[in-house]
Amino acid sequence: MNVIFWNKPLFVNIRSAITILLGLIVLGCENQSNTPLSGKVQGMSMAPGFQEGDVISWQPSKNNNFSRYAPVVCQLEKELIIKRVIGLPKESVRITDGELFIDDKIIQKSPQLLEQFRLIVDDDADSWSDPTHSWIQTNNQWSCRYVSPKHTSWLKFSPASSRGVVHNEDGLRIYDDVSWLPKETRHLNSVQDIGISVVLDIRLQEGNSLEILFADNQSAARIIVKRQGRLAVIAGRLDGQFVVAAWPLAQERTARRISDSQNKSCLHELPRLWSACLNVSNKKPGEQRVQSLSVGIKRIGSQEESPSGVPEMVTAEGLLVWRDIYWLSMPKKAAWIVPEKHVFVLGDCPAASRDSRHWGPLPIDAIQGTVLKPPSHKSFPFRLHQD
Repeated sequence: MNVIFWNKPLFVNIRSAITILLGLIVLGCENQSNTPLSGKVQGMSMAPGFQEGDVISWQPSKNNNFSRYAPVVCQLEKELIIKRVIGLPKESVRITDGELFIDDKIIQKSPQLLEQFRLIVDDDADSWSDPTHSWIQTNNQWSCRYVSPKHTSWLKFSPASSRGVVHNEDGLRIYDDVSWLPKETRHLNSVQDIGISVVLDIRLQEGNSLEILFADNQSAARIIVKRQGRLAVIAGRLDGQFVVAAWPLAQERTARRISDSQNKSCLHELPRLWSACLNVSNKKPGEQRVQSLSVGIKRIGSQEESPSGVPEMVTAEGLLVWRDIYWLSMPKKAAWIVPEKHVFVLGDCPAASRDSRHWGPLPIDAIQGTVLKPPSHKSFPFRLHQD
């Protein structure tokens, strides 16, 4: 094994002996200063956010206060690994039907956390249909050239074929299978937490507003937009609630194609809180079926037609169907108590990770530091394909 030393920082590139873990090994080398350390990720247990080959850095720290969901570098025996802090000292951790409970309360993700955990199920414009005959498809986008004040113009997710969707007589099921995992680590559990993200280019006359509806088979969310421009929206079922968030995109992005933006992160534009949250029923995975995922628009206002003759219209770009992480419990164990001075850590890809589910809570002293900066190749709500 070779270890390459640079002046600053130390760079480590050694393959882990346990291939389902992310390997970051420092062979007996202690960092005497407070210089950040770096290493190359190997393995898929933290995918898709931290993928094989990503270079990460962490600041060595003796601080014992770590926040929930923080990605950290830990020492496990003679190996350094990257995981995410889930359970804090004296908390109870439970995994039920793919959902995560802390002290018997489901933990809801913020939009920023969803950006880290979600996977794209489908990003093809051909997977959407127009039951109201109001939309026109052009390449990879849909346009509604007449926004009606009398009825809602709906787009419905109804793919003829999709790797992430299985069709049944009673609807669609989305499973937690991802094509980049080895077959032996795949699972087929029906995922409940799914939703839509889209960028809407809205052109309305002054005095008019736009009603936007997002719906699944249980709930619907409503947003009223009172000005034109580009609006990014996330909506769907997440952690026991139906959530929605919307935020305007900067004007300089107007001419930029959505498919070209995956290397230009818009993370700074994500809102910190959801615009609305509605409680939804928690059905068992076998009972959860996606009857439909839909987005609809309707004009609100007094202006019937444009005085200038320019039609009002809405363009839907980058339509994505996403799913949240499906946590996996162990065959004979689904609940843990975190002792004092310990943390419970998990990998973001449960089917490919060995973590506290296997070897229990980890002593806080085993944490070497918090990852300073996540990889920059992610952007939301734009595409990050699961394969």
